Amino acid sequence: MSFPTKTVVQLAGSALTCALVVTMTSESPSSAVTPTSTAVTARAAVAPRAAPGVDVHVAGFNVQSVGVDKRDGNRLPWRQRRSTVISQILREHTDVIGAQEVNPSNVFRNRLVDGTNQMFDLRNGLNRRGGHFALNSNAAANCLNPASTYHCKPRNRAASNSERILYNTSTMLLMHRGFVKYTRQSASAKGMGMAWVMLRSRRNGHLFLFTSTHLDPPNRSVRAAQWRQMVSNIKRIRRNMPVVSVGDFNTQKMDPMARTMLPMMRNAGVGDVLNQQYRVNPSRGVRAESVVNGWINSNNRESRNIPSYSYPNNHSKTGNSIDYIFASNALRVKRFEMVIDYNPRTLQVTGTMPSDHNMLAATIVLP
Repeated sequence: MSFPTKTVVQLAGSALTCALVVTMTSESPSSAVTPTSTAVTARAAVAPRAAPGVDVHVAGFNVQSVGVDKRDGNRLPWRQRRSTVISQILREHTDVIGAQEVNPSNVFRNRLVDGTNQMFDLRNGLNRRGGHFALNSNAAANCLNPASTYHCKPRNRAASNSERILYNTSTMLLMHRGFVKYTRQSASAKGMGMAWVMLRSRRNGHLFLFTSTHLDPPNRSVRAAQWRQMVSNIKRIRRNMPVVSVGDFNTQKMDPMARTMLPMMRNAGVGDVLNQQYRVNPSRGVRAESVVNGWINSNNRESRNIPSYSYPNNHSKTGNSIDYIFASNALRVKRFEMVIDYNPRTLQVTGTMPSDHNMLAATIVLP
């Protein structure tokens, strides 16, 4: 029997808000961003009424590429893991998710359930289970032939390699999208970059920028350069919009790289929702008002034994994760969850393990 378990820690938090007065044009898929002003007419001595803040459910999930399929212990092929991935995304009432390692190639179509590549297979699976999801780009490649890089004739289609963003079309409207391929790449991990979308909430009409990335795993200097390029591009694109940035950064808070990079994010105005700091545990000043399973790492090593990648005896500590959810410092963060199904008595994962990473989810208030 499966026990979807949630350990909750309540934390004090303040509700900070910011005003947004920019609307965006939506047609061009290029990386250029052109703000257009909107005129507001009000009666004399009557202040305009601000649209109320709304909850936005965001997530990040490295779903493990279908290209590395194999059976090895708890590791199973995508075809068997897919259902758990879909269930967890839907269970969190996700409005937008950044998914890493979503393979866009049609080479592996015989390993899929319902799609010519892994990104379509994930989208179709979500929608057949009652979701209303669309991809940031349906193109597998930035080529005249959007399905393949073979004999590519370049065409900007905002295709984002294995970085894909899926958004709920019933709650979000896509206004603009793009992909920044990082200048520095390592030979073993080519094509890394930042996918981004500007979304408008259908509930209050406000805009925000959402980004997703997967930084180079083996080469530390390349990874640092990619991270800095990501930050500079967030600054370039966001203007005065709130930002949520998710991804697999391949750097946990005990890594010396975190000494520089975590403050860099906070100083850029986009801090970690758990306020993790280099070699500080428990975290101080956690932004999320409610934390669920925060003591568990995001990288699960494909092990059912949660104590091997968590703090089972001290739930006030924060797991040493390489995946993050960053959000504008002024945004209120109601909730954070490390999404994992386990038996609370044995601390063993139940059901099919969806990936070698656990999904991260958060509830952000969009003012």
